Amino acid sequence: MNIEDWRNRIDELNGEIIDLLNKRAGYATEIGKIKKEKGLPVFDEAREQAVLEKVALLTKGPLSPESIKNIFRTIMQETRRVEE
Repeated sequence: MNIEDWRNRIDELNGEIIDLLNKRAGYATEIGKIKKEKGLPVFDEAREQAVLEKVALLTKGPLSPESIKNIFRTIMQETRRVEE
């Protein structure tokens, strides 16, 4: 395969990643509604730390566990915006 073939594959994956991120944000919106009904804060530090530890264990490379944690920190930060 040439560079353009690889780039096309990346473009396809980008679309899938965006679809999955929006699906995740939709779930977070529903969680936000439940939190609001129950008077719970949007930010749950213990839950976020648990998620970060779990996703770090899932990587098989080439991204390091710390890289995965950084990506998910950003995902969760942006997702909190739709929960509010």
